[in-house]
Amino acid sequence: MPRARDGKNLTVAQVDAALKTALHMSPLAAKSLTGALKGLLRKDGTFDLVDTRRHNVIEHDSSFTRLDFHQGDNYTFQPQMLEDMIKDADGGDVTLRSMAKTFIRRGKESREAGAPRLPLNLWFVRVLQYVGLINSAQTGGKLNREILEAVFAEERFPDVILNNPKPRTVLTLLSNALGMMYWVVVGP
Repeated sequence: MPRARDGKNLTVAQVDAALKTALHMSPLAAKSLTGALKGLLRKDGTFDLVDTRRHNVIEHDSSFTRLDFHQGDNYTFQPQMLEDMIKDADGGDVTLRSMAKTFIRRGKESREAGAPRLPLNLWFVRVLQYVGLINSAQTGGKLNREILEAVFAEERFPDVILNNPKPRTVLTLLSNALGMMYWVVVGP
């Protein structure tokens, strides 16, 4: 009997398999990304998708499209924040360079709103999450509005990502992270 798609009682193995199957991630990339889920597991080894909202496990302050935890709602999509990210790309496609601009801006906004500095482990999570969509999309380092709206507003991966069999690897993820951080350092 097929499992219900309700986001409940998930295992790390199920998420690992889904990343490899649906997003064409290499085994090492999938394992690396699912490692963070271990902090959400119940004694029976399962978690619910809603558990990913737990602050400072995977969810963190200075998100692209969500408010910070101390602002009271760190999980509801904020359309204006997506528009601000697109503005950072001068209204065009989001790239590593424009993500650097968003990274800097959101960090500043978060601090100005009173969020504490992220611990080092979550700072790295933040960097990898910022570039994770470019890595998952494999659309030539560019994210158009259609992709951004599908992922952030509709919380789904569009066919252009799902039907692209190009492998997503740890190496490409780290390369994208270094690429964005280059622009953070030299200025977007």
